Amino acid sequence: MSQAKPHISVIIVNYKVKEYIANLLNSLKKGQSKFNLEIFVVDNASGDDAVSYLKKRFPSVNYIENENNLGFGKANNQAISKASGEYTLIINPDTLVSEDTLEVMLSHMQENPKCGAAGCKILNPDGTFAPESKRSIPTMWSAFSKVFGLNNLFSKSKIFGGYYLRWIDMDEVSKVPVLSGSFMFWRTELLKKLNGFDERFFMYGEDIDLCYRIQKTKYHIDYVPKTSIIHYKGESSKKGDLQHIRIFNKALYQFFDKHYSSRYSLFFRVLIYLAIWIKTFGSLFSSNIKKVKSVVADLLLLNLSIAVGFVVRYAFLGENIINPEGTKYLWVNVLGSCTYLFSGSLFGLYKQNKESISRTLKTLSATYAGVVIITFFVRDLAYTRLGLILGFVFGVIFFISYKLFKINYSGKEHQRGKVKKARIVIVGDADYSSDIISKIYSRPDWNYEIVGYITVNNGIEDKESLGRLAHLKDLIKAYHVDQVFFALNSISYKQMLVEISALQNEDLVFKLIPDSMDFILGKSNVEYMEAIPLVEVEFKYSHTLNKLLKRLFDLAISIPLFLLIFLATWPSLLFSKKESVTIGEVQFYTPVSKHSWKNRLRLLVDVITGKLSLVGAPIYDTDTEHIAKRGITGLIQISDHKIQTKSEAENFALYYLQNYSIWMDIDIILKTLFNKPYPLELIQDFEQKTS
Repeated sequence: MSQAKPHISVIIVNYKVKEYIANLLNSLKKGQSKFNLEIFVVDNASGDDAVSYLKKRFPSVNYIENENNLGFGKANNQAISKASGEYTLIINPDTLVSEDTLEVMLSHMQENPKCGAAGCKILNPDGTFAPESKRSIPTMWSAFSKVFGLNNLFSKSKIFGGYYLRWIDMDEVSKVPVLSGSFMFWRTELLKKLNGFDERFFMYGEDIDLCYRIQKTKYHIDYVPKTSIIHYKGESSKKGDLQHIRIFNKALYQFFDKHYSSRYSLFFRVLIYLAIWIKTFGSLFSSNIKKVKSVVADLLLLNLSIAVGFVVRYAFLGENIINPEGTKYLWVNVLGSCTYLFSGSLFGLYKQNKESISRTLKTLSATYAGVVIITFFVRDLAYTRLGLILGFVFGVIFFISYKLFKINYSGKEHQRGKVKKARIVIVGDADYSSDIISKIYSRPDWNYEIVGYITVNNGIEDKESLGRLAHLKDLIKAYHVDQVFFALNSISYKQMLVEISALQNEDLVFKLIPDSMDFILGKSNVEYMEAIPLVEVEFKYSHTLNKLLKRLFDLAISIPLFLLIFLATWPSLLFSKKESVTIGEVQFYTPVSKHSWKNRLRLLVDVITGKLSLVGAPIYDTDTEHIAKRGITGLIQISDHKIQTKSEAENFALYYLQNYSIWMDIDIILKTLFNKPYPLELIQDFEQKTS
């Protein structure tokens, strides 16, 4: 960095988002142009080696390490006191700037000497406009309108929609009272004259307070939408739990108390205080409404399964319990519901991004097991056990059906990847995209299907690509893409922001891959692309208990399926030709494609006799010795589309052995049912290659 006086001082406060800061620093570097930058990163006791992580990548940045979390305002003030640039940019760590952002903002400040601070257009991760880009000073009326939702009902009204100034077009340059604390471009002299942020605000509200104090000077604030940034809201301070909602609303009250207490009577101040706390609990309820709905849905399915189990159990005895006397069995529903909630909390079923079919089945199994154990010690309740067993069977059917529908057919494309493969397209150049695809496919635990890549340079012909960036929207629709990965080594930040904004209504997930290709950056998570190290010698697969559970699971699934298929196919079995082929010590009717149901029956016979497992090593892989028993499906089989070499297949096999659980087998079976290739398709391909 040049020793000349910096044009712009950039201040970033970090709290446990080091990957986002690394991405932000890269974008600042690309947008630096001819300017001298002085960058400060203030770490608020993240506890994740953030400073050492960043120093290796950005040694010229000035780092300030705090032993405790001092809050947003106080941490910024530490760097503001050291800032020496003519202008100071205060920016959130979970943002991304365009190449022209610094130039546009600096030019605006130079052309408007009475502008003391300015902000730009802020985009959400899905490309939509963030209304906090331009705001008003909260008055009692605007706060009332926001608390009770009037600003959303009458968004264009100057009377009710004043909080976000929604009558001002998002692309209109205008004077505004308040900027978002995620991006504030200041005249350093003015910022220091105002003594920076009021440190009484720990987090939230300090940006409103600081902007309010500008009104008492000769300067004004401008909204400049000629450039834009992306803000991954809440990554530096996860919103939605009671603590952060309370802090936010407390900050709003602090602002009123500081600036308006002399204007209003005690009665009105009490009203404001009550309204803010109503808003606090309203925000808490709305932020957790999805979780509540999920819990309620699960409890309804659980109670339905218990009820059906008991109805069927007594139907076998010729008794009908759907009558007033049947209410005596409802204690089982109450006990089951309480046990389910307890088990769900133990398994983290309702934690953010943790809900899954395997966790649900764990919780369901623990629930029924717990109720059965209780009835075992209470002999008078022994009549419930058969009903509970039947209820568990129906519960598995109900829950799996519901979760699969919810994950794959609820219209939420961003949920793909849990069971059904998420279809990915990479926007990047050929060589870079090829490296990314290789890294993604090296992860056994990822369920991505790479559709292909789209070239950024529209002037270069590339026959291997799906097409060019100019046709991105059409290609996404043609290939039914769920997620778009932008390779930042190949596309400019400005160009990427334009594309994201244009695709904001397509229900897509956008993720970024930095130049280093260390990780994939999404809205709410960071996925590292390094292959998982496999160094353990003792595999979970080899544990005696796991072997027993696996065998019992194989029998529990294969015997009922065998009976069903046998009843449907026995006539053809009696009169079929006995031509067969041996593949990996397993006999199949040949050609495989013409005898699919009979071959499925043969496979199930081998599972029942113990020759095969439902999930295991590939049957057709005769060149490799596998510790795992060969299986109808398996991790290698469902990952066939992304395994290119023998060593990659060995890594997937080791991952399965090391991380084995009965829940992994269930997950693999579900992915087999909902994704291609199906087991017999792989056998058929092998037969054709060797014939």
